[in-house]
Amino acid sequence: MLTLLKLLAATILTLFLLLISWIDAYEHYCSALLFPFIILLLISYGSIELKMQERICLKKCYFREDTIMAKLLSSRILVTIFSVIVSVMMTITILSTTIDYSLVWWSYLLLHTTLSTILYRLLLVSSASMLQPSYHALFAREWTINLMTLLIIPIFAYFTLNGYTPLYLDDGLVQTIQNASIGVSSSCEITQSLLKWMKEIDAALWWLVSNSAKSVEPLWLKVGIWLSFITYNSLALLGINRLIIHVIYFIDRLFKRKKL
Repeated sequence: MLTLLKLLAATILTLFLLLISWIDAYEHYCSALLFPFIILLLISYGSIELKMQERICLKKCYFREDTIMAKLLSSRILVTIFSVIVSVMMTITILSTTIDYSLVWWSYLLLHTTLSTILYRLLLVSSASMLQPSYHALFAREWTINLMTLLIIPIFAYFTLNGYTPLYLDDGLVQTIQNASIGVSSSCEITQSLLKWMKEIDAALWWLVSNSAKSVEPLWLKVGIWLSFITYNSLALLGINRLIIHVIYFIDRLFKRKKL
C-alpha cells in the first residue's frame, strides 16, 4: 500500500507540474516549449520501446525474413519514425486541449491518474508469475493503457453529447474560426502559430458537427464529419491517457532502481 501511495503521489506531482507549468508559461515565454519536449520524450520513448518489441514478433511470427514486408515492419528506422510522428501529433493535441480544461476535466484527470496507478500496480503484481521479467512492466503498462482508454473515450463522448459546447461557436464557419483563434495568445511566435492552427481545426470540426444535422443531407458525409471529429479528439484523449501511464511506468522504474 505504501508503494502504491508513493507511486500515485509522485505521478500526480509530475503530471500536474508538467501541464500546469505549460499552461502558466506558454503565453509569455518560448522556454515553455521545454514542457512539450519533455511530454514528447515521455510518450515517444515508451511507444518506441513497445514497437521495438513488436517488430521482432511480427518478423518472426508472421512474415518470411527475406520479404519486403518483414524488412519494412522490422526496420528500426521506420519503426522509430512512425512512433515519433504519432507521438508528435499526440503531444500537440494534448497541449492545445489542456489550456481549455475546465475544473471538471482537471478533477477527472486526477481520478483517471489514480485509477491508472491502481490498475498498473494490480496488473504488475498479478502477472508477475506468468511473464518473463523483461516484459513484465511493459505488459502491465500497455494493458493499463488499453483498459483505461475504454474508460476515457466514453466519458469524453458523454460530456460532448450532454452539454459541453465551446463558447466560440457561431452561426457562420468563418466567424467560429475567428472566435476560436482570438482566444489564443502567446508572445512566442512558434507557440502562437501552432496553437492557433490547432484551434482553427478544432473550431471547424465543432462547427461541422454542430451544423451537420441541419445543413448536411447525405448520411455518408454526416458519418465522415463525426468520424473526423472523434479521430481528432481521440488523439488528445489517447495522448493524455498514454502520458499518464508512461509517467507511472517511468516513476515505478525509478523507484525500483533506487531500491537496488
